[in-house]
Amino acid sequence: MAITFAERADQLCDKLRDLEHQAQEGDELFFCAYLLGLLGLHSNADGEGADDFDHAFHGTLLDTLEAEGMTEEDQQQILSLWQSITQ
Repeated sequence: MAITFAERADQLCDKLRDLEHQAQEGDELFFCAYLLGLLGLHSNADGEGADDFDHAFHGTLLDTLEAEGMTEEDQQQILSLWQSITQ
């Protein structure tokens, strides 16, 4: 049975919380908190499959980063963190 989107969001949030507890600097905490907040907003989406969730969320993440006017460096750090937790 495929994992639901809500279950996948929970898995990723757990990974981010672990990283957040180990964070050594403010930027790391910010990037974790940013993704946790965005995942929280999208955890109730209907669907199944980890890959499908990851793909859909990645698109949402790119759109959100652009709309919020994040610096290029912050965008890259957040995207790198996203990539690390989805592998």
